[in-house]
Amino acid sequence: MMSRRPNTWVLWAMALGIGVLIALVETSPFATGSGGLLLNLVFWATLLQGAVAAVAIGELTNARWPASVKRELLAAHPLLFFHALLFLLLIPRLDSLPWAGEPNPWLDPSFFMIRNLVALFLAAGLAHLLARESLADGPRKRLFAVLYLFAFVLSQTLVAFDWVMALSYPWYSTILGAFYFVEAAYAGFALGGICFFLLLRKSPQGEDSLVETHSRDLATLMFGFSILWAGLFFAQFLLLWYGNLPEEVGFVVERISRFPLREIAVIHLIFLFLIPFLTFLSTRAKEKRPVVLGVSVLILAGLLLERFLYIHPATPVHAVIFLFEFIFMLILFATVLATRAFEADTPQRKTGRS
Repeated sequence: MMSRRPNTWVLWAMALGIGVLIALVETSPFATGSGGLLLNLVFWATLLQGAVAAVAIGELTNARWPASVKRELLAAHPLLFFHALLFLLLIPRLDSLPWAGEPNPWLDPSFFMIRNLVALFLAAGLAHLLARESLADGPRKRLFAVLYLFAFVLSQTLVAFDWVMALSYPWYSTILGAFYFVEAAYAGFALGGICFFLLLRKSPQGEDSLVETHSRDLATLMFGFSILWAGLFFAQFLLLWYGNLPEEVGFVVERISRFPLREIAVIHLIFLFLIPFLTFLSTRAKEKRPVVLGVSVLILAGLLLERFLYIHPATPVHAVIFLFEFIFMLILFATVLATRAFEADTPQRKTGRS
């Protein structure tokens, strides 16, 4: 078998080049005041951490479905380190945050960066350990799954509170942290649905029924998480409506009273709840991988729209800058996924018979 080192060096060189390009864009006058990088960081934190969290949840529950796409979901975990380094590019923007200058130790810019970097690198390190143990079926995979999920919850909570909620200071929502780590796990399952179609559409002979079973299990999880997401969404909306506080009501009104935010608010509800819920009510739909693929893509699109809805009114997102950075991140993600997913010989892939 060929050594993995050349592929690793090529991928890191590619990551370095993309990181330099993003840094150049962010230091240009065109990026002044744009929330494009922040929107990208929030979305990719959701997808990358959520993919590993989906495997961790599968390990702890002895689920069968992760065995078919475990290698794919864990393939991009090194990008969590790259993502943490990109977070450093937000340092020049800290002074422009609404809470800058507040006499509060928690809102100190230095402490802001330190706690978030610690959480990001902790999640990345534990994701690496979990991937190594899980792919080797090591004895400590459940231990690292538990440790990773703790780091995952911590990191996603800070993403919700520090990266998103702080933009609309003094608005706050105590449920937003739970909302974000549930959504990240939801994104991980959706990525699994995409992997089933793109990477396992030609299953080894005799394994079609097994892959369909795993795909059905994953679709059932997405169905359940669509209901969980809707419950959390309603709980948050109910608290805002019942409290009727000016800063809370103003946060909602700003996002549902004008174009295009009003339309985006409706679309993201349809993508994250209505379509997955209604589609996966049918057992037959759960077994069709093209259907699972379509719903999975819509879920990820809905999560991206939701993050835009939270961020854009507080920090306007420059569309060109966002798309430039998003496309390069997507290219890097797809390259890492395709390269690492097939480093091992296909006949050696585990199919979940154990």
